[in-house]
Amino acid sequence: MITKYISELLFDHECVVVPEFGAFITKECPATLDYVSHRLTPPSKELAFNGQLLSDDGLLVDYVAKRQNVSRNEASKMVHDFAMRSLAVVEASGVLRLDGMGILSRVTDKDYVFQLDGNLNLLGDAFGLTSFTVQPIYRSETYQHIATKIATEQKAKVEMPHHVNHSNYKWFRAAAYSMLVATVLVLLGWGAGKTDSNFASWNPLFYSSPNEFIAKHLDARMEAREIVTVELLPAIEALLPVYDASDINYLEPLDNELLKPVDPNFYYIIGASLKNENDAQRCAKTFQKQGFEAVVLPMNAKGNVRVAYELVMGKDVALKRLEIIKKDYNEAAWLLRKK
Repeated sequence: MITKYISELLFDHECVVVPEFGAFITKECPATLDYVSHRLTPPSKELAFNGQLLSDDGLLVDYVAKRQNVSRNEASKMVHDFAMRSLAVVEASGVLRLDGMGILSRVTDKDYVFQLDGNLNLLGDAFGLTSFTVQPIYRSETYQHIATKIATEQKAKVEMPHHVNHSNYKWFRAAAYSMLVATVLVLLGWGAGKTDSNFASWNPLFYSSPNEFIAKHLDARMEAREIVTVELLPAIEALLPVYDASDINYLEPLDNELLKPVDPNFYYIIGASLKNENDAQRCAKTFQKQGFEAVVLPMNAKGNVRVAYELVMGKDVALKRLEIIKKDYNEAAWLLRKK
């Protein structure tokens, strides 16, 4: 009964003192979002216990007297009995179960740890709100998504048979006309070959190879031509200008930035640092759904498993990609140079 009155007072007060036992102190906590599990937790109050605050401020006794409709002396006796029973349980077992609130555990004579019941939210402004899982919204305009879409379309074009439609019908018609013209030329050459006409010798289709056709007609043309040797070298030398070495000016590069070496190092864009491999793999799948490559790094010396959105070459490029990711996905992302 007293436990119920304490929890009711904690909705409106930051501290409730149980005389001769200790004080329950609350602290407001904002809403939180788990980026790995996408679990949204509403704002709440943390609850702690201080066994050194024993002075009676009258808050709990007055509230019990009002709710029980008894005198203040009777209410004070009820609170005193509750405090004595609670102290006896803590002294005997070190653990006190407060129904509807949580579990109080004693670490040392003066230090206590209070574990609040998971179903209890002492923040009145968040009354009725519960934790829930939200579905992330993925952007479809990232270059990884576009590249994947293009690759899928290209693969589908290669694997799927081509169907004749209005757009490619003209290509079939052009191919048919070309085959018809080639057939006519073959027939004309065959007909000329049956006669004494010289036309048959100019039909390349009746030679064993294209080289035989070219060699025959090239030799014939070379025999018919008169080879004339012309001395052009002296005339060309006379036309060439003469330069003095002192007249030659060497130009310096206009943009010294072009001479800067390219950074050959690789950089990870880290999005999360987790304590175990399973959480890291789940986080990597989340990054992959967002369109990233998602690289899971080995566990470091501190026992953390880091998950990277992607691996980028060059610090300038990595900084630009980091700025985009921090703006659109994760403000806590950071760079790590690959060793």
